[in-house]
Amino acid sequence: MALFAVTYRYEAEQTAEREANKPAHRAWLQARVADGEILTVGPFLDGSGALLLVESDDDEAARALVARDPHCVEGMVSEVVVRPWTPVFGLLADGH
Repeated sequence: MALFAVTYRYEAEQTAEREANKPAHRAWLQARVADGEILTVGPFLDGSGALLLVESDDDEAARALVARDPHCVEGMVSEVVVRPWTPVFGLLADGH
């Protein structure tokens, strides 16, 4: 399995819709963290998007995974960027 840094970009005009969808979005994320597909996730503090660290076979599988996020399903993520990522030092470096 490989690691991928996935970034979401949010548009300010959809803030109210994202807030209404947040319970479904967070429940989905929590389930993916529990099953090990997502290692960690969180929003950028400026509200512009989020970062997810995804463990997957390849970038196509990582994209398919995040496409099921309720925010993506509802069209609330304006851009998804998936990049292979290798931790060199720190907590995640030991197992990858």
